[in-house]
Parts: sequence; C-alpha cells; structure tokens
Amino acid sequence: MSYFAQLPELKKQFEDLAMKAVEIAKSKGADEVRVRISGGKGLDVSSRHCEVENLEFNQMQGMSITVYKDKHCGHANTSDFSIASITDTAESALNLCKYTSRDEFAGLCDANELYQGDEDLELLYELEEDPDTLVKRAVDLDKLAVAMVDKNKDKGLKESDGASYSTMYSVRTLATSHGFCKSSVESEYSKYISLVGEQNGVMQRSGGSYIGINPALEWADERVADEAVQRTLGKLGASKVKTGKYNIIFSRGAASELMLPFINAISGMLIYQNSSFLKDSLNSQVFPEFLSVKEDPLIKGGIASALFDAEGVATRPLDVVSNGILKEFFIDTYSGRKLKMKCNGHNDPCYNIFFNPDDEHGGSLEDILKKAGSGIVVHQLMGQGVNIVNGNYSRGVSGYYFENGERVHAVDEITVAGNLKEMYASIAMIGNDRDERRRIQTGSVWIPELTVSGS
Repeated sequence: MSYFAQLPELKKQFEDLAMKAVEIAKSKGADEVRVRISGGKGLDVSSRHCEVENLEFNQMQGMSITVYKDKHCGHANTSDFSIASITDTAESALNLCKYTSRDEFAGLCDANELYQGDEDLELLYELEEDPDTLVKRAVDLDKLAVAMVDKNKDKGLKESDGASYSTMYSVRTLATSHGFCKSSVESEYSKYISLVGEQNGVMQRSGGSYIGINPALEWADERVADEAVQRTLGKLGASKVKTGKYNIIFSRGAASELMLPFINAISGMLIYQNSSFLKDSLNSQVFPEFLSVKEDPLIKGGIASALFDAEGVATRPLDVVSNGILKEFFIDTYSGRKLKMKCNGHNDPCYNIFFNPDDEHGGSLEDILKKAGSGIVVHQLMGQGVNIVNGNYSRGVSGYYFENGERVHAVDEITVAGNLKEMYASIAMIGNDRDERRRIQTGSVWIPELTVSGS
C-alpha cells in the first residue's frame, strides 16, 4: 500500500495519540495542555554526472507536550509514541514547571478563538513514490542540464553541477485540553538544477528550481533548466561599480528576501520585547501610499495556506498594510495578552503574503528598468547584515549594472546599505512579476538612491 493511501489512517492515529497525551498530562496534574504531533515520509534523489549520487528515504515523527500549571510552563519532546514514553514526557514537562517563572500571560488561547470548521484547502495531492521513477526524474534533470551546457558552451557554461528531485508527505496534528483536535495533511515536492559557468578564469555557480504542492502545476524540466542557464550566464564577467548612490532594483527573488525583515519586524514577540524597528509604527505610514500588503491563509493550494495556527487559532485574511499604512501586527496568544491586543492567528510566522501596488506604480521589470534609466539590478543577497532592532541594513549583493534601461555587465563583490524604514518608505515601483513559488509574493522592487560600496 502506498504511503499516500495510509495517510487517512495515520491522521486518525495521530489524533487519537494526541488526545491520549492530553488526557495523560491532565491526569498528572496539568491545568492546561497542548500536544503537537508531526510525522511524514519522503524521498530525496540527487544526480551528478548523470548517475545517482544520493538516494535518501526520510521518515520522521515527533511529539511535543506543553503543560501549564499555576501559570508555570513546561515543555518536553519525544519521538517514541508508546504510552510509557508519552507518560514520561508529560511528567518531564510538569517537572520543568517547577523551574520556570510564574507568568500571568501564559496558557492556551481562549476557546472561542479556536478553528471550528472542516474546510479543505487542497494541500494534499498524490505524489510519485516509486524510487525507480524518482531516480529517473533526477537523472533526466541532470541529463537536460548537461545538454544545456553543451548548447551554451560558447557563452560560458562549463558543466552541470548536478540535479535533484524530492517528495514529502507531512501530517501535523494539534490537540489541547480545550477539546480541540485537528490535523493538517500536506504534500510537497521540489526539483533543482545547478550549473557552473566560467569566464576569464572566474567560476560562477547558480541554478533553477521549483517547489510546489500540486503536480498538475509543476514547471516543466525545460523551464527549470532555462532558469538555471539564465542565472548562471548572468553572473559571468562580473565586476565592481564605483562607490556611490544608485537606483537599486531588487528582482523578485531578492525582493522577497528584502521584505522578510518587514514580516519579522511586525511579529508580536518582537513588539512586546521592544526589539523591532517598527514597534511604534502601527497605524503609521511605513510604505508609499500606492502600496498595500494583504495576507491570505485560506487560498486553496497555496504554498503557505493554513486553517489554523500552531495554537489552533482560526486564521483569516488580513489587510496588513493599506495605502502604505501599517494596520496589523502579527499577534499570537501570548503577545496579544502582553500587548492587550487581539490574537490574529500568528503563532506561525506568516501565510501567503502579497505586495500589491496600484496600476500607476506597477508594471513589468522592463518597465521599471526604463523608468529608472540606470542603476543595479540585484539578483542575489548575501550575508546577514540586518539589524531588526533599528532597521540598519547592509548586504552583499550580485546582479548587473544597467544604463538606458539595458543590461551592461554583471556586478558582484559590492554592498548595498541603508535603513529599512527609510528604504521601505522610498519604494518607487513594484513589478507584476511575482513568484508563485514563495510565501512572500512581491514583484521586483525599485528603491532610488541607495548607497553602494564598490571600488
């Protein structure tokens, strides 16, 4: 029997175990209990030189038990699902309560906030499980990569650096002493091609990839290979630019990374810890008026969709930013109590996020290049130079320099720096080239007059 066919029974087993664990922890003296169980199975295949390099079966399972007693919290984990082990884990969690501080804000979410429905977000699809077939897919990807190298050798492609194909089913179950018990069952697969190029003795490496849920929407291998070719060739012949201020256009992948600190900065935990550069920005202008940000966890088949968060709180669409004004922090139960704000289902970081410009300030990457005239397009960000407390930003980047809206040459070994609060407020345009493979979906972002450290 395929693992896919076993998933309904596995889901039932997890739910029965989770409720049993809640019962055991309550019987040992816990006031409130939350149990999370996760499990899954998948296969990773990598190919190099058109032969299998690695074949790895992945199977995982784990249980976490969180207990609250007299406003003290204890937490323990186990991968052994026997009743004896679950009992030991519950007792360990309760014992840890003796060593944690009493916290008036600790505890489960309010029962009326729990998700009560039974919708299907269409996150589970049958994936290929036959090892021979998956091996063939990985090797075929590698063969295609080799063919693309042969076709583009005169442009600087040197060799395939391998390819991979992977699949994973996952089951996540949550049960609480409020009587809540629900599961999320999902599928996920991915494929990747890596290429190496060379020009003037300088080697560059890049790749193309796809990650998804529904195989019917899968990118063709040729599309992944073409992305790998374009990214690799685009890095050849790179040089520095002079230090100065430039129009910087973050291409869609880099733009998603650029917006990640914004998502982190509106986390309730950082807000109550006074550790966010946006801590005082609720109901204030943080982006230009033409930009709105919407979060929708309820998109069917969405890469980051969910009916409830890790506490069981029902999720809902949020207008995070409206006409540039920040309208929502991401609040879980604990941060909501600390801040005296309503929880909005964000014990998980974020769901499907969309950065939406108005018609006047949107367009294609080509449109943005023409309006900007000259500057640097950033394809890749490097380093960890983000200070979430004050918003200071400094990242190594690579991409290309452009003039008159046209690419001139690749650039690397340069640094882009600024302050995120100022950078976000200065956005001039956002492209319509959003990447459906990412939970943070934004097109290319143009920020004028950013400082670049080069030669």
